[in-house]
Amino acid sequence: MKKIFSFIITSLVIGNIISWVMGSWPIDFKRQAYNEQQFASIKSLKQELVNNAEDISLLVELGSTYSMHNDIDLADNYLAQAHNIAPNDALVMAWYNANSAKVSGASLDFTMGFYKLYTLNKVLGNISKAVDLAPNDLTIRLIRLATFANIGKINPNFDLVFNDEAWFNTLLKRAPKEIPEQVKGQFYIAMAQAYFFKADTSSAQQVQNYLNLYQAVKTKAPLDLTQYQNLEIQFSEQNRGELW
Repeated sequence: MKKIFSFIITSLVIGNIISWVMGSWPIDFKRQAYNEQQFASIKSLKQELVNNAEDISLLVELGSTYSMHNDIDLADNYLAQAHNIAPNDALVMAWYNANSAKVSGASLDFTMGFYKLYTLNKVLGNISKAVDLAPNDLTIRLIRLATFANIGKINPNFDLVFNDEAWFNTLLKRAPKEIPEQVKGQFYIAMAQAYFFKADTSSAQQVQNYLNLYQAVKTKAPLDLTQYQNLEIQFSEQNRGELW
């Protein structure tokens, strides 16, 4: 099956979330605009899906595209189909559960947030399971890194984000020219966010280091740039370098 268009590597499922606000009220994941190329891609993928209804690569590509633009219900439709067909496929598992984290966050919880916390822990555990199944898959690592970094310490396995940090740093040292600039930028901004949430005595310096690395990236995705600007403001306003 010929891939029509893919930006799974150069975009993140949850990287546009500044923080996870826990509680019973729904989180508003603002819909992100599509450009003409993305609309054309969606149309082509849907056409190909007509004759390949159980092609999980098509289902994942459509679902991930919708998820990255916060059309989470449309994303869930395609990713759930892929998950039903291939529940043990690592990439399917990662995307389905990452979008499910958004679906959970966008729901109204009548148990004062306890059910959200339960479902969140479940889907985050499944994302880590996907990493265990395919530990050297760049996309799956990016999904966990972006998701865990932006949810923060309400995740009992938050520290796994620093395992992903070590994995990415090893990759960057081994093959720096093979990693797209946008992927580097996403890694840097996610780690700045992660250290902002970690908030220990050494975190302020790490936040600043990763913000500086992000500034040096030549090709910046709009969502990452927005997150950078918001994080820089938060970091400056709270004077974390002195408070931690």
